[in-house]
Amino acid sequence: MNAARTMRAGRLAAFLAAGFGAAPAAADAVVHLKCESGPVAKSYGGTKWTVFGCDDGKSLAFVADKASPAAPFTFMLIYANKDYDLSGRGTGARKATDAAYADLQKLSAADVLALLNATKAAKPKN
Repeated sequence: MNAARTMRAGRLAAFLAAGFGAAPAAADAVVHLKCESGPVAKSYGGTKWTVFGCDDGKSLAFVADKASPAAPFTFMLIYANKDYDLSGRGTGARKATDAAYADLQKLSAADVLALLNATKAAKPKN
C-alpha cells in the first residue's frame, strides 16, 4: 500500500507579471475552492489528466484519469498572494506524477489563462 504523499513547488514567479488580480487579504488565509468548471482533457508527463477551473476564476485542479498510472492523484494550481502555488496529493505511481509535476511547473501565464478559458467554455459532463 502506498502512503499518500504531498508535492509542493516554490512560487511560480512567472505569473507575477500576468496581472491576475487581487490576492486574499490575509497571507495565511485558508482557501476554500470549488473546482467544477470544465472538464478539459489534457496530457501532462505522458499521462492523461482532467482539468477543472475553480470558482475564484484563477485556480485550476488537475485530476489523474482513473486508468492513468498517476491515479489516484490531484494537483492544485492555486492563486494566492499575487502568485501561484502548485501542490499535489495522492498515491499514484511516483514516476507518472513526477513527470506530470515537471510539465505543470513549466506552464506559462498564457498557458494558465488558456486553460481557465477552456474550462469556462467546456460543457459539463453529466
